[in-house]
Amino acid sequence: MNDATFRAPCVYKTHDFPQSLSSWPENTRVVFCFGPAKDSAFSVHAAMEGYGPDWIESHFYHLHANGTYDELFERDVLQQARQIKEWVTFEDVPVLCVHYDAIWEYQDTISRFTGLEFKPPERRDRAPKDIPADLKAKADRVYDPIDEVIDQLPRCFIASKRYRTTVQELPVSD
Repeated sequence: MNDATFRAPCVYKTHDFPQSLSSWPENTRVVFCFGPAKDSAFSVHAAMEGYGPDWIESHFYHLHANGTYDELFERDVLQQARQIKEWVTFEDVPVLCVHYDAIWEYQDTISRFTGLEFKPPERRDRAPKDIPADLKAKADRVYDPIDEVIDQLPRCFIASKRYRTTVQELPVSD
């Protein structure tokens, strides 16, 4: 987001961290969509087969990943815990945090918050992922502690420091 030029009304999709938005105009509105960290890791694993290593490299770059694809089930290389921790407590611009599975329930809230009509496509279930048992066990170890914190958050809320105690124990990796 450091390189983006603010243009309103416009929608930007990013996997960036929020700090670069501190200098954006006060009429900026952010919708932070979050969901289970383990599901995201499984999606990235499936994307390697579906999209290949070039897509993975680009995705890791945009996520500011701090490791490699080979470490995906060794530690939180996608920095999902850091994403949650930073976005749900960020107050420099208004941030509406919405659990991915709640987007359809809260489309009116999202529309009011952004000032833009929000009509998501029809809800589809996530495609099942074929993950080997050994990787599932590793994923449980790495991502279950993150997902336990995510499960404590409301499904839709305005980011604020009041969530600091909820997210303070997230295992943020360096």
